[in-house]
Parts: sequence; structure tokens; C-alpha cells
Amino acid sequence: MAKSKIYFVSAGPGDIGLLTVKALEILKKSDAVFYAGSLINPEMLKAAKKKALLIDMKSLNYGEIKERLLNMNGKFKIISILHAGDSSVYSSINEQAAYLEETGVEYEIIPGVTAAFAASAANKSVLTLPGVSQAVIICRGGGKTGGMPDGQDIKSLASHRATMAVYLSFAIMESVAGDLMEHYPENTPCLIAKDVSLDSELIINCELKDVVKKAEKYSIKNKAVLIVGGALTGKYVKENRSKLYDEGFSHSFRDKKDGV
Repeated sequence: MAKSKIYFVSAGPGDIGLLTVKALEILKKSDAVFYAGSLINPEMLKAAKKKALLIDMKSLNYGEIKERLLNMNGKFKIISILHAGDSSVYSSINEQAAYLEETGVEYEIIPGVTAAFAASAANKSVLTLPGVSQAVIICRGGGKTGGMPDGQDIKSLASHRATMAVYLSFAIMESVAGDLMEHYPENTPCLIAKDVSLDSELIINCELKDVVKKAEKYSIKNKAVLIVGGALTGKYVKENRSKLYDEGFSHSFRDKKDGV
């Protein structure tokens, strides 16, 4: 009996237009699609093959998902598992891939757009800027799921003063903001992005000292990312331009202009 091939498909921030071309092609070929109904834009399911079996994972545990996948092996040629954002960031892909490997089921991972990148684009801002921030830290606050290694708590990471993209943390934002202000000035530019790329998108620019008040005002508790750092504002751009296209900078593809 022929085996199925399973694809972990990164759904991006929600807009079907932000699926990669490959992700869209796989969905169109999928005979069955697993998805988290609490996170995935239902419009994406319309991209699946007509009459594809749709399985909402929101009420299933690992054992139940595993059982269904293994029972479907060989009965469906292509099975997709839709993960919100990019499957490499805060997803359950490790656990799901582990039991596929144990049973010899072939699988592939399709990357996608994570919320922080979509939020930055929606805000017409950048996450890195010469002289301001040359590193981006993707992190989360310590919530009920635990799993925070030593030195990777918000306060420790904030000591680097890099751009920080804080996921899954609005339920504990008062604590998170307090930890951030141990190292960032209270007027540090911040971006709150909820439901980025969807019709319900909410983009809020504020200073660090106002993040908690803004989150409370707009009842932001989930499906949102907080970005912190000076690179978000354009006021530094003239003084900290990239050298890549500077007329006085040469590289292997371009010589300096004469007289420069």
C-alpha cells in the first residue's frame, strides 16, 4: 500500500495572499488538511482541494492527532497540517514530526511568514537599522506553558537592547513591560500588532511606558505580537543609513565613484 506524504504548511499571519506559492500549491493538492480552528483564517481552507477532508485540531491532543494521522496513512496521498505563522516559531512541529519519523511516514516542512515580519511590513517600518539595532530577538514571556531556559527570560534578553519581538505574552503584559523597562528607556518605540494582515488588523504605535494601557484599552489578549526597539521609528534613518547603496562605499559588484 502506498504511503501518504505529509506537509507541515506554514499559514503565515492569516492573509491567504501571504502564503508562499509552494504552500498554496500543496494546499490545492491536499486530500486532507489538519488545522487549528482557533488560529487559522478559515478562508485558507478554501484553497484546499475540493472535497478535501478538513480536521480541526483545536480540541484534539497529541495522541488523538497521531492516531488520526497514522490511520489515514496510505488512504490519502497528500495530507497537510496548517500551522499559523511560520512553523519554526512557537509551533508543535517537533512533537508531530517525531512520531512521523518513528513510523517512517514521509514529511516536508513549508516555511512561511511570521507575525513580527508581517507586522513590520504593515507598519512600514524595519526591525534592524545600522547604529540602532543589528539583531532581532524573537521571544516570549514566561506563561503557564513554562519551558523558559535560564538566561532567556524577558529581563535577561532585554539587556542586549536589540529589537525584540515578544510573542504569546499579552496575558502577562504588565510583567513583560516591567521587565523590558529594566533596560529600555520608557520612551522606546513599540509596535503592537493584532490580527496582522486580516480585515480585523490592529496596528498601534506607542512608547514602552504606554504598552499596558494600550493593550487594556483595545482588549488585546492574544493573536498579537509586541515589537520593541528604536529601529521602528524613522527618525534615525538619515544618520544611520545602510552602506549598501552609499556612493562612498564599494564592494565586489560596485567600485567607488571617481572623486569620492
